[in-house]
Amino acid sequence: VYNLTNPQTPYKHLGPAGQEAQSPLKHQIRCAAVFPDRTGFLVGSIEGRVAVQHVEAHNSSKNFTFKCHRHGSDIYAVNSLSFHPTHGTFLTAGADGTYNFWDKDSKQRLRAMNPAAGQNQAGVLPVTECRFNYDGTVVAYSTCYDWSRGHAEHNPQTAKTHILLHESLDTEVKGRGRQNRR
Repeated sequence: VYNLTNPQTPYKHLGPAGQEAQSPLKHQIRCAAVFPDRTGFLVGSIEGRVAVQHVEAHNSSKNFTFKCHRHGSDIYAVNSLSFHPTHGTFLTAGADGTYNFWDKDSKQRLRAMNPAAGQNQAGVLPVTECRFNYDGTVVAYSTCYDWSRGHAEHNPQTAKTHILLHESLDTEVKGRGRQNRR
């Protein structure tokens, strides 16, 4: 981890001394996002998982991974992550054609959105990117073929690119606060 005000000097090494840091996820990482308060980061993978990681050792007990973008036995890649600029909640966008709002502090999904196009999984295009606007009132997201199913599944006639906007409501993006868990 590097502090960009002094990029020549490493700020913190996350792995054991003298060793490379290992990913908390088992498969290829597809996306990453830094917490708004810069105390940690998220990584998303092709296995439909997100890891929540804190930089400082005293917060390592708050590190966890969770499954998302899965339907039955079908597993879809997490293509994009984006933090809300004021609430600290975040979005995941997936190859399943959905995006979801999450609260990392309460470890809960706040809202699951329906697939972006089509009524069944065969007609759904993956959500390839998502971002909140500057004040978090709008989510912009794109859908198009993301190559997760390879060249053989690509059909230029149906794999059209779309950019869509969603007005984000407080009920979707406000965190619920940390809950006591046993």
